[in-house]
Amino acid sequence: ATKIWAAGVAGNALGRLVAERTGAGVDRAGRVEVLPDLTLPGHPEISVVGDLMALDNLPGVAQVAIQSGQYAADGIIARVRGKQSAAPFHYRDKGSMATISRFSAVAEVGRIRIKGFVAWLAWLFIHLLYLIGFKTRVSTLLHWMISFIGRGRTERVTTYQQVVGRQAVLQLERQLAAQRTGR
Repeated sequence: ATKIWAAGVAGNALGRLVAERTGAGVDRAGRVEVLPDLTLPGHPEISVVGDLMALDNLPGVAQVAIQSGQYAADGIIARVRGKQSAAPFHYRDKGSMATISRFSAVAEVGRIRIKGFVAWLAWLFIHLLYLIGFKTRVSTLLHWMISFIGRGRTERVTTYQQVVGRQAVLQLERQLAAQRTGR
């Protein structure tokens, strides 16, 4: 009768590196402890958002990432324009949704709780709604349809751009390592 779901239970290694280099703390999950304006103590030029930040025990979910990212972007724009940052970050819980299986999901938005097929349709619609751009929405919908009809698992496609980007990151890592060791 017990169901356990776990995802994103540990912060990315980047969080520990940022914390180490800036003197910020990390929580036991490895998320970087931030100030209420999502910046690091002593480093107002660095913002940490989403599931890499530790603030008020916020969950590592998409809505926290979306809202904190928008807040940080607005703060950066304000600073560039020479204005004060807004009030401290405040997360607005828009509810929770999860798919259980084919045609079945659960959703809770405020006092509204739905389950089954209706919740599954709501999950699909809401996720499409939050995607950026018409092309992305259509391609995601088509991908879901193909996966649904074929009962296939999602696949990961590596593009040339991703390969080039990864090679650049590896080259930078090698250069940094060489600088540290003096070689």
